[in-house]
Amino acid sequence: MNKNITSIIIIAIIVLGFTFYWFQLRPAFIREGCSKYLTGLSTKPKDPSSSGRLSGSESGEEAYKKCLAEKGLGK
Repeated sequence: MNKNITSIIIIAIIVLGFTFYWFQLRPAFIREGCSKYLTGLSTKPKDPSSSGRLSGSESGEEAYKKCLAEKGLGK
């Protein structure tokens, strides 16, 4: 009986830990990565003739949403 309760507690801790990671930490890491990616786009020109800005048809917010969608957070 004691081993059974210990097993249930261990499984519950693992499930809660995974749930916390999946719904809290993973989205935070993805948002941080997309934010850093956009910051890099706006500060580093890809070639000398480029101004370092995003393409004319894509705003920063659109690019951020696109990045989130590519990583699985967008709708």
